[in-house]
Amino acid sequence: MPNEEKKKSTVLGRLKSTKKKVAKTIGKKQHHPKKSNDTEFEDFVVSTPFAVQHGIHVDFNSTTGFSGLPSEWEAMLKTSGLSKDEVINNTQAVLDVLEFADTRKKEHREESFKVDTTKSYELTDLINKVQNPRELYIDLEKCGEGAAGEVFLATEKATSRKVAIKKMEIGKENVKLITTEIYIMKSSTHPSIIQYFDSFLVDSCLWVVMEFMDGGCLTDLLEEYPKIKLTEAQIAYICLQTLTGLDYIHSYNRIHRDIKSDNILLHTDGSVKIADFGYAAQLTEEKNKRVTIVGTPYWMAPELIRGYEYSFKVDVWSLGIMLMEMAEGEPPYMEFPPLRALFLITTKGTPGLKEPHLWSNEFKNFLSFCLEIETDKRLLPCELLKEAFVQNPASPAQIGDVIRRTKQIKAATAKENVLNL
Repeated sequence: MPNEEKKKSTVLGRLKSTKKKVAKTIGKKQHHPKKSNDTEFEDFVVSTPFAVQHGIHVDFNSTTGFSGLPSEWEAMLKTSGLSKDEVINNTQAVLDVLEFADTRKKEHREESFKVDTTKSYELTDLINKVQNPRELYIDLEKCGEGAAGEVFLATEKATSRKVAIKKMEIGKENVKLITTEIYIMKSSTHPSIIQYFDSFLVDSCLWVVMEFMDGGCLTDLLEEYPKIKLTEAQIAYICLQTLTGLDYIHSYNRIHRDIKSDNILLHTDGSVKIADFGYAAQLTEEKNKRVTIVGTPYWMAPELIRGYEYSFKVDVWSLGIMLMEMAEGEPPYMEFPPLRALFLITTKGTPGLKEPHLWSNEFKNFLSFCLEIETDKRLLPCELLKEAFVQNPASPAQIGDVIRRTKQIKAATAKENVLNL
């Protein structure tokens, strides 16, 4: 057996061995502690990667401070930037944030994923096992890199179409997460969702082929702030496209759970698309709340950080943070250590805009609807789509223009850096 085929066979065997584990969660009712009262609720389709309650007994005295804290929590507290008064006045919030931060360090970002109520899927069900991608795609050129893997620009031989290929190493710790992402992309068809073409197993690496967005991610544009400042109409356009995508995702009982500028892709034709579904969750029709903690802290809703049950509206909070990011160049609390930022989100919500006089009442009202701490008052995407702020967006051509200006600035900066070496 050739080495490549042998490696592929070994990896396929390892992936198949996870099927029984995944299937065990299918159709089961999951039980999770509900912090708001002493009852338990029966839940959905994705098993939690950790328990929300740790059974740690901690006492607090305003003079001597906490006693019974694990040593790791003590170390985090010392470097958190929290004042003594903040700890004294918000002891439970501090404990929730410490628990959250500790759990994120220990969890492997792995969840058992159920895609519907009748069938379990494994990664090998979703990938192309017949064709060789090296014969289908040529001229691979690396164009990006992240925690999940590398991204390459390539050309499809049969059509001359430009595509993006994400290469990810497959292992026990990420196979379920990747299965989630592949399934969600493969089963989603919407103008505001990144288009999935195919996926292949090459040695121990998964190649995921998607449409190529030549504008990169929204973060690339925001990195040039204040040289590039989005107008309110441009923000409204990006917001509108993201909202329509979220409304589509939610209509299938799914939550994205990691909306931020890094996961919004742009094209010079004005297209705006949601990507990166590794953290997405599928809910049952019977229950629409869950308690697992995933996502990116600075964009994360308070109920997520506190370990409360949550639903679709966590995506709306993250969208609101992304709006502030577009308006001011970065999300709120970015200047603080992560633990202090998490504490401020849970106790104070978000600060107001730094220069509110620059923004219309329509924008500020829309922002307040997204960033409402009380989830019952936070609007859903279908409701936000009716708001005045998104009724007069910029044109796709205007978005294309700002992307091209951003590329010119980045190219000039890169050239200057080379000359200064």
